[in-house]
Amino acid sequence: MTHSRTSWLAALAVCLGGATPFVLNAQDLVPPQSALLENAPVTRVLDEAISPSDMLIPALPISTTSNVEYAESTMMEAADASGCDPKKVAELKKKAASAYKTLYYDNNFSYLCDPCYDGCLLGEDLKRMCVGDCGVLDIGGEYRARYHHEQNMKPFLNGVDDNFLLQRLRLFANYEVNENIRIYGEMLHAVSEFETAPPRPIDENYWEMQNLFIDAKLMETCDGAWYGRVGRQELLYGSQRLVSPLDWANIRRTFDGLKAFYRSDALDIDAFATRPVRKSLNDWDSSNLDQSFYGVWSTYKKSELGTIDLYWLGYENNGGGAAGPFRYQTFGSRVNGEKHSILYDLEGAYQFGEFQNNDHNAGFFTLGFGHQFKEMCWKPKVMVYYDWASGDAIPRDGFNQLFPLAHAYLGWMDLFARNNIEDINVQLTAKPCDPWTLIVWYHIFNRQNSDDVPYTVTNNPYPGTTPAGSRYLGQEIDFMAKCQLTPRSDIIFGYSHFFTGTYFQDQNAINPNVFDGDADFFYTQFSVQF
Repeated sequence: MTHSRTSWLAALAVCLGGATPFVLNAQDLVPPQSALLENAPVTRVLDEAISPSDMLIPALPISTTSNVEYAESTMMEAADASGCDPKKVAELKKKAASAYKTLYYDNNFSYLCDPCYDGCLLGEDLKRMCVGDCGVLDIGGEYRARYHHEQNMKPFLNGVDDNFLLQRLRLFANYEVNENIRIYGEMLHAVSEFETAPPRPIDENYWEMQNLFIDAKLMETCDGAWYGRVGRQELLYGSQRLVSPLDWANIRRTFDGLKAFYRSDALDIDAFATRPVRKSLNDWDSSNLDQSFYGVWSTYKKSELGTIDLYWLGYENNGGGAAGPFRYQTFGSRVNGEKHSILYDLEGAYQFGEFQNNDHNAGFFTLGFGHQFKEMCWKPKVMVYYDWASGDAIPRDGFNQLFPLAHAYLGWMDLFARNNIEDINVQLTAKPCDPWTLIVWYHIFNRQNSDDVPYTVTNNPYPGTTPAGSRYLGQEIDFMAKCQLTPRSDIIFGYSHFFTGTYFQDQNAINPNVFDGDADFFYTQFSVQF
């Protein structure tokens, strides 16, 4: 790509950054959030959640939701001027700061309906706009830019160096026709520039429809309600180990299909039948008719153990090639909570079916335990994880990681898939002050099955490798510093280093084309939501 493609993106970001939206203080001027959005799927991801159990999920540099605290004196002054309860004003400020979710169709701007809200955040004048007699429209988006310096690791451990700039623009419109029907659309434009090696498939896509669906309330029950959704939609469930829109990528993963979902205070249930959307740079993206992805995901939120997920996921590929055909059924569960000051994040799944006329039996599990020292300065949190996923003597017949956010858990350099892997890792998180979050994460990687090879993050065998040699793959250390500049903008600095293990050295002795050196990764990311 040439840098001329980025000029409009940069100009748009500058213009939006300088915008000063007016504030709507009168409740009768701001239409209330419809029941559809009030009961929309709850995004249970990473650093966006506010419940104690969700704090157990590793903090990751993939979200721009703010955790900035407003100054108490400012909130008190605002409360005195408006005659509102200071606690209510503070709560509205927090709701405004966390209005954007990883799934933008879950965004919640209902705080604008309250006359006690007197804030002024970017893009608020384009939210809760009246359309006709009973319609309401929200318009907004996100601009994100990330610079990469990669040494010996594009697109995996291969000895290739590169420097490049990724830019992404997301634009959405949410139209609530009435209390029972809404239409949501979102476009995405992503470019990669200044690189010397070819862009990765996840780096570029031009003006594609990321989401376009209709929601309808189907029926109400004593405790909740059932809804239906038809169209193109992103999927995100649980810890994102198996189902994720992959926000770290410059483009995002999405699906075409149907979903019925139930929402209540204690229980969420999703049942969906979809086809993955296949990217095409020169044509509109379309459904992959060779593949289908379906299942049921339930979440119980009122257990004494914390949050409990139970799920069944089906993934079928009728296409040819080395990766197919296959038919997989995955049954799993996750428990996420805190007992006696001990944090825990436990998940596992059994997978069975067929792979190229062979019986398929595989699985994975994650054991995570830790503690947060809330009374100490910087409030450090320590988590220790053991990640295990099965391999197999038949290449590619190990655990299939489905549609994951692999970046979140198996090292930020994205060198390995959740397939034929054992990963002992320790994470330390600290907050020296409200805007800043610091993370250090250390991994030790081994092959689970010595009769199988390691797999890249795309679940393909490392090129040129064989099962021979050591099980030890190497170690990775990740550093990240995130500063929340405003409630809707942040900047992230990251550095990672991979210490190559004896497996790759053994493979290099067999095949000199297999790279056996260390690798480095540095990145800087800026994001603004409007």
